[in-house]
Amino acid sequence: MRYERKSEYGGYLPLELNSGTEMFERYSKYLKRFNSVKASFQYIIEQEKPLKIMIPYYYCPSTTEALKQSGVDISFYHISSDLCPEKIPDEKENLILLVDYFGVKTEDISRIAKQYEKAAVIIDYAHSFFAEPIFQKNIYNVYSARKFFGVPDGSYVVAEGISISTPELANSCAYAGYLLKAYECGVNAAYHEKKAADQIIAEQYTGMSKLTVGLLKNVDYENVKNRRIKNYRVLHQELGNINELLIPQECPAYQYPLLISDHGEKIKSELVKKKIFVSTLWKGKELLKKGNEFEINMSDNAVFLPIDQRYDEEDMRFLANTVLEMRKNIAYG
Repeated sequence: MRYERKSEYGGYLPLELNSGTEMFERYSKYLKRFNSVKASFQYIIEQEKPLKIMIPYYYCPSTTEALKQSGVDISFYHISSDLCPEKIPDEKENLILLVDYFGVKTEDISRIAKQYEKAAVIIDYAHSFFAEPIFQKNIYNVYSARKFFGVPDGSYVVAEGISISTPELANSCAYAGYLLKAYECGVNAAYHEKKAADQIIAEQYTGMSKLTVGLLKNVDYENVKNRRIKNYRVLHQELGNINELLIPQECPAYQYPLLISDHGEKIKSELVKKKIFVSTLWKGKELLKKGNEFEINMSDNAVFLPIDQRYDEEDMRFLANTVLEMRKNIAYG
């Protein structure tokens, strides 16, 4: 009888992780794992070989620059105040990038994607990890694990026409240490290490790391999803009447997007002073040159409040009350 040998025996014990199930493991025939969304996009470009890529003005500038490096012609399109794209032509050999902004437009973006028959479509679900993938031969669903969970890297491509070859799992030991420091000392203490890790990942397109796969098999996905839904719901109940965006009452979003045209930029600055760290999305050069009024307003005045699984409803009420108090103080001097 022959026995399968492990590569080594004995010695100290490594990190203890359970052998659970990844979120998209049930789609194994249609799944590829990469270290970043940019790496996922590069794979899709190599698959489709498009003549042109259509991307929104209001989008992550570092990803825009990475797409430019692909050598494919880039064209930009505008979005409207409903966070949906203005009309994009359905042309063969085009690759259209649709974005589910902040995870609050899943239904609309899914519907729009299905309308394209000639062009290939990427649905950027980086902000919508719990969105169900669309299986249509010209559609690629791209997800970011790193934006939703404490993992060193990670992006998924889920698509009907996925190629058979699979990228090898990579090693993240050179940059994953910031997660351990953040766990023990807080995320702010590991900020510089996190930024250094971001740079390494941006420069190396590889498969997802072994550590990320292991950690993702230990996530309680249903709990994370429900926690985000509850937190989002509380913020929308408290802030929906001042939010200029028409967004769902509840969803497992990435962050809660709050648009306050008159005071948003000042509120963001004041929140950071109180160690409430909010994102600025986004300030790419194409947007600043040619963005429409709504896109520029989003870049300047949208406040993105955290709703992730670290927090509960009381935290959300604290955040909402803080924003409302700041808005009142700014308005009345």
